Amino acid sequence: MAAQTPIGELLKRKGLVTEDLIRFALKEQQATGERLGEVLTRLGIVTDFEIAQVLAEQSGLPYLDVRGLVPERKALVRISATLAKEGEILPFKYEDGLLKVAVADPFDQKLLNNLKRISNAQIELYVAPRSEIKRIIEWYYYLLQHPPEKEISQLIERLRKNPHLDFNTEQLWHNLLVHAISQRAADLHLVPSEKSCRVYYRLDGILELAFVLPQSVHSRLIGAVKVRAGMDIAEQRLPQDGRLRFEFLGEEYDLRISTVRGVSGENLVARILPVKATVLHLESLGFSKEEVKILKGLFTQPQGMILVTGPTGSGKTTTLYSALRLLDTLTKNIMTAEDPVEYSFPLIRQTQINEEIGYTFAAAIKHFLRQDPDVILVGEIRDEETASMAVRAALTGHLFLSTLHTNDAISSVDRLRDLGVNNSLIASALKGVTAQRLLRRICSHCREEYQPPQELLERYRLPPDRAYYHGKGCENCRQTGYLGRFAVTEIFVVSSAIQDLIAEGAPGPLLFKEAQKENFKPLKEAGVEKVLQGETTVEELARVLG
Repeated sequence: MAAQTPIGELLKRKGLVTEDLIRFALKEQQATGERLGEVLTRLGIVTDFEIAQVLAEQSGLPYLDVRGLVPERKALVRISATLAKEGEILPFKYEDGLLKVAVADPFDQKLLNNLKRISNAQIELYVAPRSEIKRIIEWYYYLLQHPPEKEISQLIERLRKNPHLDFNTEQLWHNLLVHAISQRAADLHLVPSEKSCRVYYRLDGILELAFVLPQSVHSRLIGAVKVRAGMDIAEQRLPQDGRLRFEFLGEEYDLRISTVRGVSGENLVARILPVKATVLHLESLGFSKEEVKILKGLFTQPQGMILVTGPTGSGKTTTLYSALRLLDTLTKNIMTAEDPVEYSFPLIRQTQINEEIGYTFAAAIKHFLRQDPDVILVGEIRDEETASMAVRAALTGHLFLSTLHTNDAISSVDRLRDLGVNNSLIASALKGVTAQRLLRRICSHCREEYQPPQELLERYRLPPDRAYYHGKGCENCRQTGYLGRFAVTEIFVVSSAIQDLIAEGAPGPLLFKEAQKENFKPLKEAGVEKVLQGETTVEELARVLG
């Protein structure tokens, strides 16, 4: 009986959608013929993750977060690739006659009855997001037949024996990218040395050595990438930037290429950005219920400026987009200017800046103000003109969202001052700032109790007589003990008292003192709470926050 409850009704009961959004999606469904759940996810109203959690609760099966999951080879071979793709079922672990399987539809009884017969094993079911199941099936059944690391290792061995061997440079680049993406790398680095070319991946914020290629490969590989990225292959002295699109197994990736000349040759870094990324709820990013409540109060204000700060790669854009899900996207005109557009959100108006034709962040704000916007999101405030236009937008009845590169939330006031915005305008426009970092999460597959170093416990004033956890290392986390990352944040709300201090030109320490009176929780304190909750380690806290 529960299985027949419409998905829209289930999502509404959980508070994930409103009746207005359901009606909007039903009209869209009449035009496209899709399932309601597919319409809701395509429009960005809900995510596959949320639908899977609702279905898991309804079916009584456990929900499985498959992000970062590495299916076992012995599990994959129990079910054919064809059946896995057609049925959207993912075998991921096999042990002692028990096969663990993730499914998108826990109510497809016919398919589930066939699983036990086909696999010749006892079945343990989990519910997981449909899009993630499909992606992992495509990738890992392909990798089962075409392991890129094997082809790269074979080429290294052949080149070791014959350094002058001719080889397919395009195929090598393809294999490196496929392997990097399969490992969830955010960046790929090619670093030359006197006798080798080292390939690094940035995984969960850490650079890890992936391969060491013969030095003879480097210049050819760099040249091939520069040609594809529209860069000048003859120029090897000056830094260059380029970009290219990589398509594989139905997914697209935007690659931002950068080269800098070093003493042993050109260093190349490729930033890997999925063209279609999922916008998750703030709680899924690591924000606590209390933090979500504060952010909801900020982001649902009718006007003013709200900023997200932190270094490059700290998840600022992800947080901004997750915050957009708090807004009424049906009745508000939400416009964005980004470089690049990292998330697809069909219910808002997204644009890509292009400085070569004069479409800068500042120019975008100027034109947006003529488009009757309610909310303006700009990728970054990085110059005086953008800062000036941002304040103008925030003071003329618009909610303005953007990012800044500062170390903490309160120093964003000084940064705006540096960009030429006077104190009274900052005080009037700024409503709140959140600063964040990303901490690695303890791997759930190998989590165990341990004793942290006494020095670190004392540094962060952590009690020695309680349980602490870390990951001992396993195949899923590449023996690192960590799998995935989450945000740790501090939220600086501009109260009337703080507004007065900013207008008077008060320095950062005075603003911090007042904020503490109003229950401001610094980043370090928020990180300590995550350690006490068993989500990360004190060593990771020390690495990221110092």
